[in-house]
Amino acid sequence: MPAVIEGLADPQVGAGSCPHLAVLLKSHDELPAVLASFYALGAKRNGWLAHRSLPGQAELDRQRLSEAGLGVEELEEEGRLEMMEIDPEGPAENSTRRLEEALDRALERGFSAAWYARFAVGPDESAHTAFRPFEDAWDRAFNGRKVVTLCPFVIGELDASTALERMDWLSELHDSVLLPGAGGGYVADG
Repeated sequence: MPAVIEGLADPQVGAGSCPHLAVLLKSHDELPAVLASFYALGAKRNGWLAHRSLPGQAELDRQRLSEAGLGVEELEEEGRLEMMEIDPEGPAENSTRRLEEALDRALERGFSAAWYARFAVGPDESAHTAFRPFEDAWDRAFNGRKVVTLCPFVIGELDASTALERMDWLSELHDSVLLPGAGGGYVADG
């Protein structure tokens, strides 16, 4: 599988370093390859993989991740990947409880860290703003814990000024923002 997520090449990610990352996508079509690459890297680093889907979308996400080259069925059979649904209309404060409990069990089973990602939010700014309470709840629950987090955001075709504003806003919430690389793939900002 190609290393789409080149910004995570540091061998400490998932071992000693557990960053909360954002990735900027131009369209939802880019998401399966990005997630498959992220989860494959997590599996190589003895990570337990957790994927959040929108209500009723878990099976479609399984299919898309499989088509992007991730061995979803095998990972689930081995207890290395768990697909979960989240209701973005529900209370943000309770949105992390199931993952917190699953992370504790995964660490007890010997996994090095959780590698967590979800569906993409966006491209409208209102979608990004509406999801902010869930990002804040995630930070409170998992800050300092063994969790590598990848938060995909679709930004579409924004003008340069708006793209910079959106990136600044996401930089406040995340340790780093992964941007499309000049030669393909994604690389960390800064």
